[in-house]
Amino acid sequence: MAQLGADVEQLDRLGAKLKERAAAMDDTVRQLSTQLNGTWWKGADADAFRARWDGELRAQITKVKTVLETTAQTVAKQAADQRQVSGA
Repeated sequence: MAQLGADVEQLDRLGAKLKERAAAMDDTVRQLSTQLNGTWWKGADADAFRARWDGELRAQITKVKTVLETTAQTVAKQAADQRQVSGA
């Protein structure tokens, strides 16, 4: 018979790491935005890049953050479920 279940402490650590990396996404966006805004860059290419950053690029990073947060919640639920089953 195959063994089933999970090490809940490992799941807790995984969930914490996912949350940590999600929070780091906000910091990354802030740092990159600050760097971009502080970079002397004029012209059509600069305007196009800044518009792309403010539009799709920053939004993509936000999507990654959301995926990490959702995954952290899923892992936390799995750990809670495992605790409940193991405690029964």
